[in-house]
Amino acid sequence: MIISALTGEKIEEPIYSSKSGRSITSLSQVHNGNTRVYYDSSIGHLQTNEIADLDKYYDEEYQIFDESDEDDILYKIIDGKKMFRQQHQVDTLFSKVEIRPGLKILDYGCAKGTVLKRLYAQVPDIVPYLFDVSKMYVRLWGKFVKPEQYASYTPKKEWEHLFDIVTSFFAFEHTPDPLKELDSIKNLLRPGGLVYMIVPNVYENIGDFIVADHIHHYSELSLNFMFSKAGFEIIEIDASSHFAAYIIIARSINSELSFPADQKKLADIQSSANDMAKYWENLQLKISDFEHSVSDKKAAIYGAGVYGTFIASSLKDINKIQCFIDQNPLCQGKTIMGKPVVLPENRPEEINVMYVGLNPKSAKNSIESLGWQLNNQSIFYL
Repeated sequence: MIISALTGEKIEEPIYSSKSGRSITSLSQVHNGNTRVYYDSSIGHLQTNEIADLDKYYDEEYQIFDESDEDDILYKIIDGKKMFRQQHQVDTLFSKVEIRPGLKILDYGCAKGTVLKRLYAQVPDIVPYLFDVSKMYVRLWGKFVKPEQYASYTPKKEWEHLFDIVTSFFAFEHTPDPLKELDSIKNLLRPGGLVYMIVPNVYENIGDFIVADHIHHYSELSLNFMFSKAGFEIIEIDASSHFAAYIIIARSINSELSFPADQKKLADIQSSANDMAKYWENLQLKISDFEHSVSDKKAAIYGAGVYGTFIASSLKDINKIQCFIDQNPLCQGKTIMGKPVVLPENRPEEINVMYVGLNPKSAKNSIESLGWQLNNQSIFYL
């Protein structure tokens, strides 16, 4: 049983429970404990049980490529050119919100603060502020903002009603109580100020469904409910400008808005949620069957993210895996479950089986673009 963080209602049974006693985090790490996903049918919202010691996890363990302030996650590849996620977020923000000199902008749940740093470099007359639930990134924040412009754990008292815009990039899926955080943001915004938020869209990236530290998996309906309840007027929910993510722009107002339930949309969302649960329940058996069919061959896993790590954690014999293959340069030199991560051009010649740990919607096109000579019986797609 779980209590919905958005409606306060009890949800008795999960629609999905992992079986192995292990879960995968958003940083592609294996975490002890089963993942259980619950569905709030009244607003079309998925909620996952919290991992143990959640505050400590984000304060001390959640280190997202923190070797430098320029580390970034590969977003996509177009005509051989790599595009990275945080720069795409800056470009998209510019396309949607007028960024004028003098604006006071707070990045809420900022991690390294790289998005705001890049925005500041392009518009040096804005006034940037940073907030996160951890202090591990302070050394990076101090490179471009003054101590009075950043805070850990709790926003500064003097920041009340200070900001023209509060941004939040991929943070609200992690928070146990998003309504509490939105209330905090409302208190930080000047009257009529804007919140600009990006959260994952699990309906476009099914891998998000099993991520243990993503407590909330939003739909357009549950986003509308949450912002309305928190006293924000939705300006836009954009599900297309950022791959597998929702961009929400909302304005702070003085009252709570009503939430009209769309029964047809609720039914469609529930059907999709149930389909995802069945998919992940059946996938481990599918991996096991394929592993048995190629047990005498050397294999690799393409993709060093959540999908690839899930495959590795599902195998009975990880020793048959020679390496992970990934195009993101930040993954190079790292290991997953004791196996090195290498670039595609460094794929060992003896590899003749490939497990493809990529989003099923784009996996085949990604592998075919590499031009590798592997027969279909030697490739496993999720």
